Amino acid sequence: MWTNRVLCHGTVFLLAAIWCGNPQRAIAQPGETDVGDLSVMGGGAFGGGSHATVNGGAGIAFSRYGIALVDTSYIPLGNRTVQGWPDRSTIRSSNLIDFGFDFNIRVPIKHHWEPYGIVGAGAIWNIIRVNAVTPVGVPVVRNFDQWNGAVHTGGGLRYYIGETWGIRGECKVVGVIGGHVFTQLMVGFFHVTPPDWP
Repeated sequence: MWTNRVLCHGTVFLLAAIWCGNPQRAIAQPGETDVGDLSVMGGGAFGGGSHATVNGGAGIAFSRYGIALVDTSYIPLGNRTVQGWPDRSTIRSSNLIDFGFDFNIRVPIKHHWEPYGIVGAGAIWNIIRVNAVTPVGVPVVRNFDQWNGAVHTGGGLRYYIGETWGIRGECKVVGVIGGHVFTQLMVGFFHVTPPDWP
């Protein structure tokens, strides 16, 4: 399956990058405050099927133990929807965008390692295109938008490779209010920005 290949290659890449990173040269400090955090990740989303997912986010470290983040995830759902749909066979495409506001509860245990927990909320936008027929029998494509609230939880790990960047792996559970629960397994890169950036 394509999603399994992405996860496998992502895991291999993560391990290779950690192995090749030179700890003696890396001087980044987990737990720094008043710095920014930019990240991009990719992986898979599971729950009601498996789908690819991409995520990007930006945040600020407000204390040694916390980062406030605004992030966005995109998941193509095929013919599935977050809420129930009367006839799934009519769904032409369904795409999910999760606008999240999360807190990373940091545990800066070592010079390079920083595990964290996730707590937050999001606004889920499900964009649906449906094959339909007009009253006079003409086939058309109709667009529908479903909005839902969501609760975010989970955890992850930052590994500092260089002074201002590293690799980040994350498992985020998204509970859609009145809908499905799905889990995102992602890996990617993060960049630490100085307090006066940009």
